[in-house]
Amino acid sequence: MATTQDSPRKFRVLDTSPIRHDGLDKVTGRAQFGADFHMPGTIYGKILRSPHAHARILSIDTSKAEALPGVKAVVTATDFPIISQPLDLSQARSTPRAVAENDLAYKKALYSGHAVAAVAATSVYIAEEALDLIEVDYEVLTPVLDVQEAMKDSAPILHENLTTMFRTGNFARGDDTGIKGNIAGHVQAVQGDVEEGFKQADIIVERELTTSMVHQGYIEPFAATAFWSPDDHLTIWASTQNAFGMRATASAILGLPESRIKVVQLEVGGGFGGKGTGYMEPVAALLSKKSAAPVKIVMTRKEVFEGTGPTSGTFIRCKIGVDNDGYIKAAHIYMAYEAGAYPGSPVGGGAFPALGAYKIDNILVDGYDVVVNKPKTQSYRAPGQPQSAHAVETVMDEIAEKLGMDPMELRLKNAVHEGDMSPTGLPHTRFGCQDVMDAMKAHPHYNAPLDGIYQGRGVAVGYRMHGGGNGSSATINVNGNGTINLITGSADLSGTRVALAMQAAEALGINAEDVNPSVADTDSIGFTSGSFGSRITFDTGRAVLNAATLVIEQMKERAALLWEVPADDVDFT
Repeated sequence: MATTQDSPRKFRVLDTSPIRHDGLDKVTGRAQFGADFHMPGTIYGKILRSPHAHARILSIDTSKAEALPGVKAVVTATDFPIISQPLDLSQARSTPRAVAENDLAYKKALYSGHAVAAVAATSVYIAEEALDLIEVDYEVLTPVLDVQEAMKDSAPILHENLTTMFRTGNFARGDDTGIKGNIAGHVQAVQGDVEEGFKQADIIVERELTTSMVHQGYIEPFAATAFWSPDDHLTIWASTQNAFGMRATASAILGLPESRIKVVQLEVGGGFGGKGTGYMEPVAALLSKKSAAPVKIVMTRKEVFEGTGPTSGTFIRCKIGVDNDGYIKAAHIYMAYEAGAYPGSPVGGGAFPALGAYKIDNILVDGYDVVVNKPKTQSYRAPGQPQSAHAVETVMDEIAEKLGMDPMELRLKNAVHEGDMSPTGLPHTRFGCQDVMDAMKAHPHYNAPLDGIYQGRGVAVGYRMHGGGNGSSATINVNGNGTINLITGSADLSGTRVALAMQAAEALGINAEDVNPSVADTDSIGFTSGSFGSRITFDTGRAVLNAATLVIEQMKERAALLWEVPADDVDFT
């Protein structure tokens, strides 16, 4: 067994498996997901989508739809206050202005399924009928759907003013190269001298690999309800991984202060990163403002696939050179990631961790963020990292075969150790890669015989960049009977309610069953970043532990008053 400590700490609650606090509501159907929420007077929204992957929008005539009985409101991109601002695509990152244009196309439809108008009516059927009455005049343009084709000088251009931003860090501010085209960003990691390193190599393997866009496939489609009240306050009920991010984006798009917007987090029926952003919430808000009624929009599965963000399709060329003993002398990776219709692919997330598990003195990684006529990409389980790891590990397996070496042994020879320099330019802290591989290599399963020609044993190493330090809030209220109410702002996608409750229980010396955890809306808890990057158990957990520490301090102070002793003389055990 591989451990990170010689003497693991003994826990009272964390070593147990309590029943999930939300379990009964989930299995009995009482839990409220996006489509379940309903308030009196709700009307229903539907969205008209472009049938063309690339087209200029010459005009949109909504008059016939507006005249249909039962229709209460119709909106297009021109109804967004932010749309009058210029579209800034610098830094190859998504902005509220770009999000607004993705929510409702302005001047151009950039992918098949791009939303162009929306209707709210007294029934879903009337809203769907109204969509057929909206007349859109398109000038159909040639689309570009392949990342390599999009990078050519002759490729159709999606954004006339897009220029390539160059940066040397995943979170560094880029420099504008002034080069126009479909390449939004170029990230680079350099270490040593790659050309010299390859001269020292006895074996060099270079391969080209491609991956396709893949959707997260969450069970629950996007669903949201918005109500813009007469006193100019907006409430959004949504299944989202990022309530505070949704509030900030809605504020920018709609021109409404964040203090007037409340996002209520409903249960999330799967997200995997894809629900870290929204699509129709600002649209529902505009429809609500125009109709003076709550507006509910629920996507169909077809709309989810057409109009929401998958992960990037990629083209990767990976070249690795080793000496006859198996030590890596140099590595060069060229990677092109599809961003979809707007900049912001996870190419940085693929570029910098790609070789992070290995000690290599000579590295060159070039990553490109490329717009294509497909839906804007979104996060999907370690964004960008599986694609680059797939390329590196495939080449490593081929090298092991050429050397006649156990694939595990090749990786152990090149494993990173504490103090080794990473491709980001920072030294590694403690790194468990070798510990894990040693444990795997010693395990009976790894050494068991393989029977039959169709049996094999795969080996791969991945280096993961996690989220952390983004900010979380937690509140603990102690009840008279010794139980507590634990309030956080983190959407629960993977059982984090119980994970956070267990941490609170451990810190306060109570049972997990004595903790009542809940996920609050944005008005009822301090700022909390989204539920992504594997950060909740750690980041929000730290907030929970800090709150528990404050509870203990207050309890000690009150006990000291009752016992008439200094607070420092009171121990909590």
